[in-house]
Amino acid sequence: MIVASCRLFDVEGAPVNTFQVEFPSSEAGLIELEPFMTGLKMQGGIPQGHLVVTSPAGTRHFCRQQSGQCPQLVSSPTLIGGREHSFIPIVLGAAREHLLLFVNASTDVSQVVVRLFYGSRSPEWTVSIPAYGCSAVSLEDELLRSFNDSSWQKGAVQGYVRLSPRVQSNLACQILERIPGETAENEQYRCLQSW
Repeated sequence: MIVASCRLFDVEGAPVNTFQVEFPSSEAGLIELEPFMTGLKMQGGIPQGHLVVTSPAGTRHFCRQQSGQCPQLVSSPTLIGGREHSFIPIVLGAAREHLLLFVNASTDVSQVVVRLFYGSRSPEWTVSIPAYGCSAVSLEDELLRSFNDSSWQKGAVQGYVRLSPRVQSNLACQILERIPGETAENEQYRCLQSW
């Protein structure tokens, strides 16, 4: 039998739950997240957290989370180290929303510089992520709202997001695009970039 040790942290990096999962060494293990998510804080309308899984080298396992009627396999984020940058194309407009999701796997607070390029504008913000914490930041509602410009709302505007860690740390980021539908079932989500 293989034992995978799991530690779940909330958005502020505080420990929420510790548990172990056993599975046969000849099989890929499945870690069901739902029973262990009690105590996670809501951010962006959904419970947010950061799971650290420790298992023997060569072990294969998957995490599954139930979201409404749809089970989802949750993959490990790709962590970056040092001073790497990510440059992601996006389309800004009133009919789209973008959510920046950050995970900090470091023991120290991390900061990411988010710079948006569109038209002749290039506003910049710094987002802090607590040690072992995570953060969900709406590009339109939280960041662009603080910048005194609404030209991007008039139609589809091509832009680019550059993400740059400010300090040496292990970070992961994912940008999700949401296109609202007439009902929640008609909404479309897609992952623009993981790094």
